[in-house]
Amino acid sequence: MTTSAHLDAAPVAVMPGDEVRIPLELRNSGNVVEHYAFEVVGPAAAWTVVEPATLSLFTDTAGTVEVVVRPPRDSSVRPGELPYAVRVLPQEQPEHATVPEGVLAVGAYADFSAELTPRLSEGRTGARFRVALDNRGNYPLTVHLSAKDHADALRFGLPDAPTVVAPGQAAFVRVPARPRRWMWRGTPAPHPFQVTAAPAEEVAPVVMDGTLVHRPILSAGALRALLAVVALLAVLAAIWFAVLRPAVRSAAKEAVKGPVQAAESKAAEAKDTADRAAEAASAGTGSGTSSGPGGGKPGPSGSPSPGTGPAPQPQANLFSYRLTAEAAPGASKQATFAVPEGKVLRLTDLVLENPQGDTGTVTFSVGGKPLLAPALENFREQDFHWASALLAGSKQEVTITLSCRSAGRPPGAPSSPSNCSASALLSGTLE
Repeated sequence: MTTSAHLDAAPVAVMPGDEVRIPLELRNSGNVVEHYAFEVVGPAAAWTVVEPATLSLFTDTAGTVEVVVRPPRDSSVRPGELPYAVRVLPQEQPEHATVPEGVLAVGAYADFSAELTPRLSEGRTGARFRVALDNRGNYPLTVHLSAKDHADALRFGLPDAPTVVAPGQAAFVRVPARPRRWMWRGTPAPHPFQVTAAPAEEVAPVVMDGTLVHRPILSAGALRALLAVVALLAVLAAIWFAVLRPAVRSAAKEAVKGPVQAAESKAAEAKDTADRAAEAASAGTGSGTSSGPGGGKPGPSGSPSPGTGPAPQPQANLFSYRLTAEAAPGASKQATFAVPEGKVLRLTDLVLENPQGDTGTVTFSVGGKPLLAPALENFREQDFHWASALLAGSKQEVTITLSCRSAGRPPGAPSSPSNCSASALLSGTLE
């Protein structure tokens, strides 16, 4: 071999965002003047160069160039030992090319942030907050969440287990806050609190401030309306007992006065007839049998059987259904749920999911009418709740349309998938 090259075999430490220079020693043992070019191969080639880019050596002479390594401060540069090689290419005698190899010891770095959204919320029985955990470092972080308020007036729904955030990824954790006691009336009371996100590694914790404004169950307007209703009921009761009830009684007596008098007159006539018949019978003056008015006792009438009435309406069934659509970059795909015939779907909750971090749009439609069209890059998980339900009638379709621009990479996945993927969780009642 007329060309020899040597790299230090020991791992060379380098931190992402820094620079390290590694000497590469060359010797031309041939009998011609040789010109050399260099090519870095391996995963480090994207951020490694050789300076100078070419080198000329006379026969039986040696020279040195530097392998300059500049790994970017990016989560894609993972810590650990990373092999690399430099292809030494002789221009005069290319068959004598050589490839010395070396090892880089890439260091680990942490870049962590957290954000509480919203910072201020209000409610009568509580409110829902969300913590966004962003790991911009190059190794996974295990994050513990804790929350407290100085007055100890709130309860927090924190997850039992810590959250693992992959490098270059973000995780979203729901943190519901509820007052320990309900407030029936009064003025709204603010309750400031703090949520702490503490990575288990040697990373400084992040403290986030938030406020829950506790509103009374009965607001001032509702209390005034309730008092007005009670006063109105009292006035109506007074009118009934003082005016309407005596008038109704008097009208009822007048209505039955005539029929009662007629019945009393007929009863008196019947009594006189019965008395005369009894006197004639006792005197024996009658020549025949005289029968007075009489009638048999009516048999007891059977009580009517109770009626069944109209059948009660069937209770609405709880409804939950998941739609999932996959589409290649530059294409669109749909996922559809058709309401059964004779049924009505009342949608009260919708959760859109973008687990891979894709880019594009997802359109939510009911009966062919688009209602929502958020961009995928704006969320990983987004929920919607309606106090007045969205209605989908018999045979109508509930559809999500995924328009893929580019596929993302799921947390912890070695590479990006070829297709975009989005899901929608529908909740409500089917009746």
